[in-house]
Amino acid sequence: DGETHHRLRSLVNKAFTPRVIQQREEQMRATASALVEAAVAKGEVDLVQALTYPFPVQVIAEIIGIPTEDRERFKAWSDRSIANLGTGFFENPNEDDIREGRELFDEMRGYFIPLAEERARSPREDLLTGLVQAEHEGSKLSHDEMLSMLVLLLVAGNETTTTLIGNAALEFMAHPEQMDRLRADTALMPSAVDEVLRFAAPVQFDPRRATRSLVLQGQEIPQNSIMLCWLASANRDEKIFDPPEDFDVSRNPNPHLSLGFGVHYCVGANLAR
Repeated sequence: DGETHHRLRSLVNKAFTPRVIQQREEQMRATASALVEAAVAKGEVDLVQALTYPFPVQVIAEIIGIPTEDRERFKAWSDRSIANLGTGFFENPNEDDIREGRELFDEMRGYFIPLAEERARSPREDLLTGLVQAEHEGSKLSHDEMLSMLVLLLVAGNETTTTLIGNAALEFMAHPEQMDRLRADTALMPSAVDEVLRFAAPVQFDPRRATRSLVLQGQEIPQNSIMLCWLASANRDEKIFDPPEDFDVSRNPNPHLSLGFGVHYCVGANLAR
């Protein structure tokens, strides 16, 4: 939090610009089309394996600047990174989990650090080059900070978007009248994506640690206790959304919390949408 977060956020914001995303949009559409065409050609597929899983991995790998021949390794790292995601809030990680996490981090360090050093010598139009070059008030990212940022983008960008696309398919099948509306008016796509984010959020809760003891809504919260903030509940708040249980592709305004808010608002929100 505070100045530490501001420094890291400022460094990454400069590398993660809307211009980078706009430059990639045509390629993203081509990647999606190729996956959909391959799925249609097969006639019957598992949607997750055919589209919702490979698509975000390919896009994130391309934006970061992972060579094509290394995409499978990148995909494997992504799977291993999210294997135990969230379990630490309900049970203590065992020694095997901790060892596996360290081994994964070391593997990625051994791969990304030489790649980053190569980008320092020969810059390209990719996010890795942006992270290497990013500077804020005379400060640059250390190797460990850059690696942590890449791991964050790898996990946050892949798992959440995979789930979002899958959830969208499920909600449109469950609400065929809304699918018909969207097909008839594709200008509704932006609000439709936000409605899926609200109605079936890929991330259901955010963990927070209480830095001090306090009383909130009559509930005592001890210092250092871990709180689970249920975004899914906030996104169905009847005081904010009317009616909250309706899936409406034209909902506007739609102040959902699925991408966070304030200084911790999702840095990849535009890419995710």
